[in-house]
Amino acid sequence: MGCTLTVSSRKRIALPLKSLNSDSSFELRKREKTTPRNWTSIVGSVQGGGSKRPRTGKTEGNGLFVDPDFPPEHSSIFKHKPVPKDIIWKRPHEISQNPVLVSDGTSRHDMKQGELNNCWFLSTLSAIAEKDELIDKIIPADNTFGTTAYNGKFHCRFWQFDQWVDIYIDDLLPTVNGQILFAHSSDPNEFWVSLVEKAYAKLNKSYEALEYGFEADAFTDLTGGLAEWYNPADLKEHEFYLIRAAYQCGAVIGCLSVDKEGRDEREKRGMVSNHSYVITGVEEIPFKSGTAKLIRVRNPWGDTEWNGAWSDGGEEWEKVPEYVKELLEVTSRDDGEFWMNYNDFRSEYCNMIVCNLSPDFDHDGISDKADYQINLRGRWRSNFNAGGWLECDSFFKNPQYLITMHPDVSVQRRFNGRLPLVVSLLQVYHRHEKLEGVGLNAIGFEIFQLFNKPGTALGKHFFDNMDPLMPENEETYAEYRETSGRFFLDPGQYILVPTTQMPKQSRDYLMRVFSVSKMECR
Repeated sequence: MGCTLTVSSRKRIALPLKSLNSDSSFELRKREKTTPRNWTSIVGSVQGGGSKRPRTGKTEGNGLFVDPDFPPEHSSIFKHKPVPKDIIWKRPHEISQNPVLVSDGTSRHDMKQGELNNCWFLSTLSAIAEKDELIDKIIPADNTFGTTAYNGKFHCRFWQFDQWVDIYIDDLLPTVNGQILFAHSSDPNEFWVSLVEKAYAKLNKSYEALEYGFEADAFTDLTGGLAEWYNPADLKEHEFYLIRAAYQCGAVIGCLSVDKEGRDEREKRGMVSNHSYVITGVEEIPFKSGTAKLIRVRNPWGDTEWNGAWSDGGEEWEKVPEYVKELLEVTSRDDGEFWMNYNDFRSEYCNMIVCNLSPDFDHDGISDKADYQINLRGRWRSNFNAGGWLECDSFFKNPQYLITMHPDVSVQRRFNGRLPLVVSLLQVYHRHEKLEGVGLNAIGFEIFQLFNKPGTALGKHFFDNMDPLMPENEETYAEYRETSGRFFLDPGQYILVPTTQMPKQSRDYLMRVFSVSKMECR
């Protein structure tokens, strides 16, 4: 069973790609870094498989902390679904004789999904498990698990709408027949996976709130970065090198399998329908008289693998030199990780999500420093400034931001006379709200070029007579927590308008605006 949501489709327009030379030689080493830019973008069908100290909690007779805000009770697990009657909450030392928080470092192989449909979160967690700078942000160094100072309290951090939020939990985990019910590590003595999942459940008020979601939201919550969507089916043959460049330059890349429910097992070829996976390797290797373009993918279940071409034990590997297989860490274990060729990847996945910590402005594959970043908080209010999208007569009532892009000769020289700008719009929506019947709004934004400086907010006449600028990744409005767009602008002034698609929809929002050249926004 998949663990992602089904929502309306989003549309993007492809732009011409830069000329790229195929790398026919096999080089498992650090390559010149290029960028995944100007890709044919997303989705024919989108399936979306402030610090605060904790309250003083009560303690057990042994002095161990019990969290009063997320107690070891059924209400912390499911709000609406039935809870197994034989759940017993246990601490790590009651589950394992030698419990540790982390054993031999965090690894993508640690992740094993439990009885919760949250592959979208766990696949993302596995993708960053081997990135120390990200894991250190999520699991702070002040944790005392395994020391004499440990009192049963675990500290975790997540990014939430422009700030890192501290979450403190106790280490009591729901078990059935002595086994952890939800996510756990492949090492039975290791507990970081289970505790991070519990902390995320507390952030969202229950384990149930973690069921079904989008990898893009997990990417943002775990990194504070920017997640962008692409449709593998629309990628061209040479765009394999863009995926490879993105991966080698540190991007976190997730993907969602196509829906194969109702098909027989032979046609499914080991793929789980509508399920979140993560890319863990991208390589081109010598094969026969040419090369093979391969992508390694991991299932967060920790088992159940692709059984088509290039799968574990596949006959294609018999024609590959042993040293290449060693470098690619080719195994025949049912550990959820497998290789597949690029063509199969494009047909087996309907979404690919690429997350970088900041935009790649100069097209070299590396997240660049955004010298200028402005974070804008606001709120759409019904019958006041929630005017709906451009097709609505009340569009002009939406919030308006005046952006000034200052000339910068050095930047313009790099970008054919233009200035790059990236806009990300997030609606402030928390996962527990869906259990209360509150859904996401379809959101978007428009940018208009100004030729005269306005003295006041622009009215209906202006918007009726001006067309918005098209971003590099044009998209329609859809019910996502976050949407983003890339622009290349002339120096000058612009009006940025964030909006819900339907008018009179109230909600807070956060808008992040990034540039490498001087800009102002008011």
